[in-house]
Amino acid sequence: MNKIAQQALKSLLKIRPNLSGYRQKNLALKYYIPCIKYSYSLSKINSPQFSSNASSYPTSLIICLSLLSWLGFTEEDEDKESELIMTLKRAVLCKQQEKFDKAEQMLHLALRIAQQQQNDQGVIYCYDLMANLAFDQNQLDKAEKLFKYVLQILLGKGVEQESLEVIHISLKLARICQLKADLDKAEIGYKWCLEQIGKQKDDKVAAKVLYGVISDWYAQFLLDKGDLKNALIFLNEAHKACVQADGEHSSQVVLLLNDMGITSFRAEDMVNAEKFLTEAIEIGKNLEDKSHLGVVHANLGLVLLQKGILAEAQKFCKEAWQLGKRHENIESMEQANYCLDQIKLNMGK
Repeated sequence: MNKIAQQALKSLLKIRPNLSGYRQKNLALKYYIPCIKYSYSLSKINSPQFSSNASSYPTSLIICLSLLSWLGFTEEDEDKESELIMTLKRAVLCKQQEKFDKAEQMLHLALRIAQQQQNDQGVIYCYDLMANLAFDQNQLDKAEKLFKYVLQILLGKGVEQESLEVIHISLKLARICQLKADLDKAEIGYKWCLEQIGKQKDDKVAAKVLYGVISDWYAQFLLDKGDLKNALIFLNEAHKACVQADGEHSSQVVLLLNDMGITSFRAEDMVNAEKFLTEAIEIGKNLEDKSHLGVVHANLGLVLLQKGILAEAQKFCKEAWQLGKRHENIESMEQANYCLDQIKLNMGK
């Protein structure tokens, strides 16, 4: 696997956390629910000034997928810093700075360059980035139309339905259906992706990683439906894929263990809830990025509160607040304050 392919796989493990609470028995624990935020390996290779903010976030599992390595770009292309690649880099930088209108202008310019060069791979990549940009702005209809167009081009060029390119775009379309509340179509899409990737998940690293993506997204879909039993099964599959791709001690593993702990809590399995969250904290202590670790501490505090272990619950909630303060993480501080408020209420009973 060349350097760009390796970078593309690494980009699969990037997520910007989108926290949402869940209330049960007067407690709210915070998930790291994947929202589809994309970072592009194109903007990172040999270009520190274009490094994505996403790389500084802790990660759940694979929420972004670049077509770069699969669409014919090579390390030599990067070294040449061609007009097309430089324009794409500028577009990505604008997107990272949330200058969305400027990013779209740059992508249209890149598309014209690719068309003039008769660079089919470049054309497809431009449309893929446009689709991702639309999605990031919650322009779901536009994103859906663009992703379908990319899919149409790929299939028209003879790309097989079971190819990773087709599967990953189909996964994005399933996610869009979910967000548009078309749950039946979303479920059909997720299951099709699982069926296709299941035939090849052990064949190569990229397929194994994409299997983790699909498992994670489908687990979140099942959580939205309240299917906790099956959600845990697919979270576990995502966890295994994450460990295989990135090792046992990573931010990705921490956030998956967090989700597994909260899902166990929702299923009233306090033993596993405590186990998963404790494991997440132990791993997180040794990571460089601890900015979101406070949320996991607060979640464990709420689980311990539910078990009636007030002193330990208070300890973890205080640690959560301190971590949030130290790393200027609002979610951690809010969750810690909520945890401490719940402890006070219970002490007053």
